[in-house]
Amino acid sequence: MPGSRTSAALNRAVHRYRSAPLAARAFVHGRAFLSDLAFVEQYVPRNGFIVELGCGHGLFSCLLREAAPGRRVLGIDLDPRKIEVARGAVRDTQWLRFEVGDVVATPPPPCDVIVIVDVLYLLSPEAQELVLKNAAAALSENSPLIVKAQERSTGPRYALTYGQELVTVSLGLTRGGGKRLHFPTRAEALERFERSGFYVDVIEMPRRPYTDVVYLARRRP
Repeated sequence: MPGSRTSAALNRAVHRYRSAPLAARAFVHGRAFLSDLAFVEQYVPRNGFIVELGCGHGLFSCLLREAAPGRRVLGIDLDPRKIEVARGAVRDTQWLRFEVGDVVATPPPPCDVIVIVDVLYLLSPEAQELVLKNAAAALSENSPLIVKAQERSTGPRYALTYGQELVTVSLGLTRGGGKRLHFPTRAEALERFERSGFYVDVIEMPRRPYTDVVYLARRRP
């Protein structure tokens, strides 16, 4: 079954960090527990060259490889400390690589798929749109962009979402373009995808205490 397959792959991905520094290892375990990465992975094609923008310690990139050996994965992140940890988790260097890079300033290389997981809210609205436009430029017609993000809304789920991310940013556990958080409403996000050259469907993430969604976007002709 896909769910059990991906859960086992996530356990193997987490196990790759067993020799990482304690703080990084704890963060990876917390991310595996809280982020429901297995749900996102099922929407990523099982073959081809995949680029993850803002990969952090590289857990989702490792999951992509563990779940499907037909994937070739490149993770890019601004933080060299996290990339160092990610490189320590690599076993299959021919098919999984990590590089330091500014995903706002530098377009990704041409690829088959781009994934962005829990990153865009750290960037200004203008930078978010630039990342999406750079992604569109790297993808061919009808190629997928998969984005896990959080939406601004009213109610306790959004309050919990904002509060938790504010704590992680304040503690320096996540880094972005500044100290403010920029969660778009669904309407704002869909307009941003449209202006950047994508069709997009929205998938609600089940059983989540946060306002998490997955945007399944396709590059327009």
